[in-house]
Amino acid sequence: MINHEKLSAVIAAYKEYFPEHWQDEMYKWEAIQHFQKHWDINAENFLDMFVVATDKTFNLLANMNNYPRSMIKAFATADAEAVRGMFINLYDESKNLAERIEQFQVSSDEMRLKYDDGTWRQHYQGENAITTYLWLRYPDKYYIYKYSEIRAFAKAIESDFVQKKGGSTFNVEAGLKLYNEVREI
Repeated sequence: MINHEKLSAVIAAYKEYFPEHWQDEMYKWEAIQHFQKHWDINAENFLDMFVVATDKTFNLLANMNNYPRSMIKAFATADAEAVRGMFINLYDESKNLAERIEQFQVSSDEMRLKYDDGTWRQHYQGENAITTYLWLRYPDKYYIYKYSEIRAFAKAIESDFVQKKGGSTFNVEAGLKLYNEVREI
């Protein structure tokens, strides 16, 4: 359930805000375009392809104390075929989304434990990074999930959407449902 009056106000404010901030946001659309142009799951050299395809993601896949792109590069250096398999599974739309996300995280943890060079305390493949990979591949279907942003948005539009602590895949799926509902409106 959404308060349509509140949503209309948020949309109006966004439309007013956006033209002034397009230059700050344009890189996201360039990142999608670049990814779409360079992504090839069957590339002979998966690591090189991944590096090139994600080259324009900047803070989407790396920010303070969070390095999902760097860890995928490290994993692919250790075992490119295993990482390729992780992405094949993640992008397999015939499978349940929650299971794909969870499997990507499990596989990341397995890679971290198997190939740890003594510095891999974390794999950084959380909901934000995984939904970014999904969004880059299928930008018309997925959204980047950020816990604090969707929480603030849901509150602003008086949605009945409630996130669960520790309910990562539930939260992603419920957030996707909320965003799709807003998209329809």
